[in-house]
Amino acid sequence: MTAEQYVTTEVPIELVFTDVDVRTAKKEYTIPSFTEEWFTHHKLHSDISLMRMEPHRELFRYFYGESGASPEPYLAWYERIHHLRGVAPPMDREGLLNQKRMEYVNMRSYLQNDPGYFTENPPLVTYRTPGRFNIQDGHHRAVFLYCSGLRRIPVRMTRADYETWLNPEALEDTVQMVALQQRNLIYTPILHPHFYGKRSERDEFYKTRLDVILEYLGSRDLKRTKVLDIGCNIGYYARHFTREGAQVTGIEPDPLHAELLMRLNRLERAEFELVREPFERLVGLQGYEIGILLTVFYHLMGDSGLSERFLSTLDCAVHGLLFWESGDRIEEEKSLLFKHTGFEEYVKLADTFGTGKYRELGVFLKRPR
Repeated sequence: MTAEQYVTTEVPIELVFTDVDVRTAKKEYTIPSFTEEWFTHHKLHSDISLMRMEPHRELFRYFYGESGASPEPYLAWYERIHHLRGVAPPMDREGLLNQKRMEYVNMRSYLQNDPGYFTENPPLVTYRTPGRFNIQDGHHRAVFLYCSGLRRIPVRMTRADYETWLNPEALEDTVQMVALQQRNLIYTPILHPHFYGKRSERDEFYKTRLDVILEYLGSRDLKRTKVLDIGCNIGYYARHFTREGAQVTGIEPDPLHAELLMRLNRLERAEFELVREPFERLVGLQGYEIGILLTVFYHLMGDSGLSERFLSTLDCAVHGLLFWESGDRIEEEKSLLFKHTGFEEYVKLADTFGTGKYRELGVFLKRPR
């Protein structure tokens, strides 16, 4: 293709995914000494959110001096991609780490003094449904920019992919709905260039709740995983898990949120099942491996009958893990969840703050039966 057939633009980090695996891309022939063991390892980091690419992410967090970060996941990844093909790594650990540190220093200098460098040398991506960009070249640059706190990064794509992403017909419908609802402030980001200037109440700055959740999930295979997003608002989290290949059900009884959500699903090309009934009235929900319950349950805590029905429904529906964010009565809310459900363990993930309240983000777990 000619240069005129490509576009360089900024895309939200939530839409940036690692490259598809070599078999999907029909590029097995490019891998010397290909083995099935290597391919199994390779797939762990293929076609997942860039935010979940642990080896590269932890390397750059380590260089940035973030607490708890280590280069070990990257060094181990580098060794395995060679050893699993029976090939000796070209560089030892010390040499590799020194080389990557120099690359980090150079990229940080460009970011501080000449940020146009990344626009002139952007990662190359391909747009695929459901609504994501797969990196073909430039994973290290992209992860560096993500770990630098950028919520949008420059990428290069074909003009055809760019025009597909813009989705003008769905955009017009979405803009009309936002205007009709007079939304000057939205709860979570809308991942489309038209809305880059519109502030969101949550998940706007690194690290967001989504960053923390995806870090916890690591390279877990989410494809075909059943995910339940309770009180999904305008669908930000549900669409992300849809892009990850999960089978997502969103619960949103508020008619204004639901109407905008459906238009955003079409705009961002990430459709999921929507249930528009109050969660506590639903029967027969079961089999969900992951639940999402962010700033929802605390609204019901004043009504013991309603809250117990809600938690009974939750207990039946989710059998694996539950990502939860509290209201401002943190310990009381945790106690109710333990008392009225079968969740047996809890891991605190982060202190959070939103809509004027100090909160806590964590994950409840059920042991396999």
